Amino acid sequence: MISDKQLNQFINQLQEKQSRIMVVGLGYTGLPLAECIAKAGFKVIGYDTNISKVSMLVRGESYLETISADRVQELLDTGRFTVTSDISCQDPCDVYWVCVPTPLLNGAPALDSFCAAITSIKTIATKPFLVVISSTSFPGTTRTIGLSILEKETQEHGADFFLVFSPEREDPGNSTFTTKTLPRVFGALDNESSKVAMVLFNQLFDEVHQASSIEAAEASKLVENVYRAVNIALANEWDEICKGLNLDVWEIIELAATKPFGFQAFYPGPGVGGHCIPVDPYYLLSKLKSVGANAGLINLACDLNKKRPQMIVRKIESFLESRSKAIKGSNLLLIGLGYKKNISDLRESPAIEILDLLINLGCNLKWYDPLVASNHSQRDAQRELDLSPQLLKNQDLCVILADHDLIDWDMVLNYSSFILDTKNKFANCHSSII
Repeated sequence: MISDKQLNQFINQLQEKQSRIMVVGLGYTGLPLAECIAKAGFKVIGYDTNISKVSMLVRGESYLETISADRVQELLDTGRFTVTSDISCQDPCDVYWVCVPTPLLNGAPALDSFCAAITSIKTIATKPFLVVISSTSFPGTTRTIGLSILEKETQEHGADFFLVFSPEREDPGNSTFTTKTLPRVFGALDNESSKVAMVLFNQLFDEVHQASSIEAAEASKLVENVYRAVNIALANEWDEICKGLNLDVWEIIELAATKPFGFQAFYPGPGVGGHCIPVDPYYLLSKLKSVGANAGLINLACDLNKKRPQMIVRKIESFLESRSKAIKGSNLLLIGLGYKKNISDLRESPAIEILDLLINLGCNLKWYDPLVASNHSQRDAQRELDLSPQLLKNQDLCVILADHDLIDWDMVLNYSSFILDTKNKFANCHSSII
């Protein structure tokens, strides 16, 4: 059991910023977190099993569009950031912050990387140490899986470690909020874990909120993104409702948004993408299924969101039919593949599914996205690197799937015969917009 003396020593070490902190997993969550920790004055080690990523960071390069190479170099120049792909070669740290991915596999989170990370920490850590978990999963993951690994061969809870769950909050492309300025939530295993976490978090983040339990913190992450998934599904359904009533869904939502309370605007689109909204609801649903429970509304919203790309394809088919054209052999241009505005990230992007569906239907398909790296897509055979008047004129239909600022929208409007605008980019232009 950790003595009061050991607890106080651990806290004092954190307060004096003498603690070594390892961030396990250097993706969209881990790398910005490592930057935040180093800027706060701590020594931080970034660990990732991807040797290519580690090599790029060592050279001062970045693999994330949300963090520039200059920021990576500035981080290295602090002298407080090092990076490795071999966790066993590192001296033990005082804090281990787990940010590894938990992708969906058959409708449930795949926890192989999570379990491997916790096992590695248990192997190399020396008493006492703090483990902070930020990898998203279902409520109970930290206690039933993470804790069980850490407790292996020990007799008591918290015998030689502190344990905390603190959900990541990242919004790629949003310059308003940073890792430091976003309010931080955490749940702790016990009072000792709570005390050390609060000391650390208050030095890293502008605003900190403690949950009553680890499970409450885990659930808070899911409710954030389930809320968004459900409301996006509702906005998409309103899109169909308004078409049936010959109304403009964008106008209806904007009018509703004038109410200063009780309403938050969500808008229709080609579907949901990214690493959270299409994924997190299924973590909850998999947990509920395991205990014989269900969530009808969430299931329905997930189904609606999943079907949205197919609905967009059906709209394309219907338009072409109205022009006496078969979809097979038609010239189509998709504009924007990233899952959101000004982002090249293709993870779970609905545009990818739309692209694949159209290719399978035999379209003469092309796509344009100035943000996506040329070696980043498996569909480069259909790619157009330059947007030109002639390219636009040759299309039976242009489909807007992401409204990046870098795109010349005046050219798109002026030279396209017809446009399917899923992002309402041309709200006041009705002549060629479907």
